[in-house]
Amino acid sequence: MQFAFFSGQLPIGFGFRCYYQNEVIINSTIFRPLWFLGNPHLQTLLAHIWQGPRSQLPAIVRHVPLPDGDRLAVHDSIPQRWQPSAGIALLVHGLGGCHQSGYMVRVGSALWRSGMRVLRMDLRGVGAGETLARRTYHGGCSDDVRAVAGFFRQQNPAAPLILVGLSLGGNIVLKLAGEAAAANPLPGLSAVAAVAPPIDMIGCANMLAQPRNHLYEQYFVRHLKDQVRKNRRHHPDQPRPRFPRHLTMRLFDDLVTAPSWGFADALDYYRRASALPVLGHIQVPAFILTARDDPFIAVEPFESLRPGPATEVHIIDRGGHLGFLGPDGAGGFRWAERRLVEWISGLAKA
Repeated sequence: MQFAFFSGQLPIGFGFRCYYQNEVIINSTIFRPLWFLGNPHLQTLLAHIWQGPRSQLPAIVRHVPLPDGDRLAVHDSIPQRWQPSAGIALLVHGLGGCHQSGYMVRVGSALWRSGMRVLRMDLRGVGAGETLARRTYHGGCSDDVRAVAGFFRQQNPAAPLILVGLSLGGNIVLKLAGEAAAANPLPGLSAVAAVAPPIDMIGCANMLAQPRNHLYEQYFVRHLKDQVRKNRRHHPDQPRPRFPRHLTMRLFDDLVTAPSWGFADALDYYRRASALPVLGHIQVPAFILTARDDPFIAVEPFESLRPGPATEVHIIDRGGHLGFLGPDGAGGFRWAERRLVEWISGLAKA
C-alpha cells in the first residue's frame, strides 16, 4: 500500500464540492440531510438510537499490556487473504462508546471488506476490557493508543497503520499523530482520520454546559458515573468519590478524571488533553470531518486552524454530532461514514 500526501486534489469520486478559506475546506451544499432531519439534535439523537442492520465483523479479542500494569481489550478482525501491504486500521471510539458501538462496527466492517485488517480497541475500563484496567480512560489518552499500535506493529512491522477516531476517539488519534510528528515518532503511522473530534476540549466543555445541551451532558455524566461504579466493583481498593446531587461534566472531571491522571483540575485536563495545539505538526495524510451545527463540538477552532500540508479539514454546514443521516451516493444513509471509508480506501489507490 502506497500512501501519498494530500496535494490539494480530492480523490476521484469523493463527492465534495468545496471552497478554500484559511486553508480549511468549507463544504456548504454537498451533504443533504433526509428531509425530516434538518435539525442537528434530530440528526444526533436518531443516528445514536437507530443503528440499522448489524454488520457481521468476526474478531479475536487480544489483550494488550500497558506500562502501568493495566490491559486493554482489542478486537482484531483479519480478512481471510489479508496481506500486510493492505494495512491495519486502528479504530478508537468516543465517550460512552466501545468496540460494539454502531459506528465502530459499521466503519470497521466496511474497511474489513475492503481487505484491511481492523482493530477496534476498547479504551480503559469499558467493553470487553471492563475488568482489565484499574483506571478509566480520559480524552487525551494517546499513550494508550500508542501502546496498542506498537503491540500490533511489532508483530507486523511491514503493515502501514491508519488511526481512525470518532468523536472523543478522534481527538485522541489526532493528538497522537501530532505528538508522533513533533517529538515521539510512531513507527508505521501512515495516515489518521477523525470525525467530529473535540479538538478544543475547553470550548466543547463550555458548549456542553449550556442549558440547551443538558440532555447530552446528563447522558455523558450517567455513563461516567456508571463506569466509576463498575470499576470500583472490580477494583474495590480504588478511591470512592462522593458525587454531589447535581453533577456536571466539569465537576466530574474535577473530582475524578483530573486526580486520577495527575492533572491539576478539569481545566488543566482539558488544556493538556486537547489535540488542537499539535494538529499543525501532523505530517502524514490526515482527514478531519465535522459539522458546523454539532451541538457540542466547537467549530471555531476548525475554522481558524492552520493545518499541515497533508491535512484536509472538512466543515459541513449540517449533520449534528456523528449524524450526517442523508443519502451517501451508494444507497445508504450514513454519509460521513462513507466519506471516511472512501478517503481511507483512496489512500491505497493514490
